[in-house]
Amino acid sequence: MKILLINPPCGIRTIGLKNLTKIEPLNLELLGATLKGYHEVRLVDMEVAPEDLKETLSDFIPDIVGVTSEAVHVETALGALRMGRLAAPGCLTVVGGHQPTVWPEDFNNPVVDIIVRGEGTESFKEICDVWAGGSNNFQHIKGLAFYKEGELIQTPHRPLPKNLDHQPMPDRSLTKKYRSEYYYLWEKRVAAVRSSVGCSFPCTFCSPRIYTNGAFIPRSPELLLEEIEGLEEEFIYLCDDHAFHDPDRMHKLVDMILSKGIKKRYFTYARVDSIVANKELFALWAKAGLQLVMSGLESLDYEALKRTGKRVEKGQDIEALNILKDVGIGMSAGFLVEDNFTCQDFQKIDDFVKQHPAIILTEYTPLTPLPGTVLHRKVEKDIITNDRQFYDLQHFLLPTRTPAKKLYKLMRDAYGRVVIRVFFRAGLWKPKNWSWHYIKMFKGLIKNFFALGNAHLQIDHVTRADQDLAE
Repeated sequence: MKILLINPPCGIRTIGLKNLTKIEPLNLELLGATLKGYHEVRLVDMEVAPEDLKETLSDFIPDIVGVTSEAVHVETALGALRMGRLAAPGCLTVVGGHQPTVWPEDFNNPVVDIIVRGEGTESFKEICDVWAGGSNNFQHIKGLAFYKEGELIQTPHRPLPKNLDHQPMPDRSLTKKYRSEYYYLWEKRVAAVRSSVGCSFPCTFCSPRIYTNGAFIPRSPELLLEEIEGLEEEFIYLCDDHAFHDPDRMHKLVDMILSKGIKKRYFTYARVDSIVANKELFALWAKAGLQLVMSGLESLDYEALKRTGKRVEKGQDIEALNILKDVGIGMSAGFLVEDNFTCQDFQKIDDFVKQHPAIILTEYTPLTPLPGTVLHRKVEKDIITNDRQFYDLQHFLLPTRTPAKKLYKLMRDAYGRVVIRVFFRAGLWKPKNWSWHYIKMFKGLIKNFFALGNAHLQIDHVTRADQDLAE
């Protein structure tokens, strides 16, 4: 049986990392590995090569088309399924990933036959087996959902696994033709490795906790070492929600990496309280090649920080930054942009960053009510658009007290200062570090610059269209 897996592109109105980063579709590589030896599988990465789907469908007529989706992919995911259905009218269409899990309502569409919720490797394999056997009865498969006459029908919940060790190694042969196009900011080649999934902390704006119901699901250090050791890429993105949730596990992994003499560079996420509690562990990871950690500092106002459910103590951000500086690891520091921000608020962040040379990169994120989160439930009636292309953590989706046009301009100007800092703090100015890849990165920055300048107009246009439809 022929299976086509599709990684859809971000929406055309989406901005931010879309223009600065391309990461391999690890979840689809895992699905492909699960099906290997049972079915003929092809993978199309439309994020890298949008035209490849049409070309693939010209000589590969699938029995099943599967697409993954996060919030910003909803429209393009549905579009990809429509293309698959046109080329293969009798095919089964399946959507899975983060967004269908936390908000299946977005996929109440005739082009979608089945929605897979949660960790979907086993569910998808069972779907393929049933369809290959000539049946269209999937009611016995756990973790699925269907829409029938507008009503969501769900099969019994598939229990979350205690760990990820049952999953195979990702089948990266499926993305062989795209691998030279995967990059992260100034790193021209990147591989993604998932060492765990989920986070147990109750931040009101964050959706990974919703995906796993607050569970932390790890993968064993032994399997991670095997995967890392086999990668050709020298830069690895550990795409966990909270990689250092279990310090003992990360200690065992870094000990094995150092013992094996593996020479790689790493980027991952880490909470500041984890850094403060595990200084020696981060020193070992620095020795192993950890270069950059993303930490959500969120706010310099600790009272505002409490309201987000962040649960970090006052001063831990500065303590963590000093630790990273001492061990030689940089931070990508994330800050929430509130709806009443002024030039002075951005200046406060700039002043803070100037005082802490460990901050290599600064990210500005408007408070975004991602579907399924506590924040979304609280402010749902105030959200100005449900067009998921704007759910990119760069658009203001709630009414702002500071005029939106001014907020976007302030954010754009702040990012201009970030670029200059990165150029010097990451050492990109040094001739020995020069790469032609930087041209691609600068093109992405220019796209974001102009997109932020017009973002308020895009939102206004879509909001008016939504209002017209409602009337």
